[in-house]
Amino acid sequence: MVPWLFLVTFTTYGVVAGLTARMVFARSRAGFVAGRRGAHTEWVEERFEEQERAQAEAVALVSGLCWVVAIPALLLRRVVTGLVLDRPAPRSTATPTQSVADRIEELERALGLDASAPNALPGDPPEPRGPEVEGTQAD
Repeated sequence: MVPWLFLVTFTTYGVVAGLTARMVFARSRAGFVAGRRGAHTEWVEERFEEQERAQAEAVALVSGLCWVVAIPALLLRRVVTGLVLDRPAPRSTATPTQSVADRIEELERALGLDASAPNALPGDPPEPRGPEVEGTQAD
């Protein structure tokens, strides 16, 4: 009875380890491919084979051998990510265009700015001055 128990235990452990390793490898490959969206499929496949395959296999092997820890970590990843890293949905706080324009006009009047004068930004070339401003006479 005891030899069968060992055989079933090791077989089950091996099957689950293989499935876990396969799942982790597939996720690593999918993550690599998703990070290179827009590139040609053949190019991405070649880059994965040349650069990432050995690392993905090593991580998959370790995850498969440690499936007792890896499976709960993979299952809880989505929950933890959702609870800890989830951002609240953006609220629609856009103000109507007319009220923004009215507010800008109000502020310009309060500051004494002429609405017809262009807004000078830092780095803009200086406005040309006429002869009446400089106090010089035109030719």
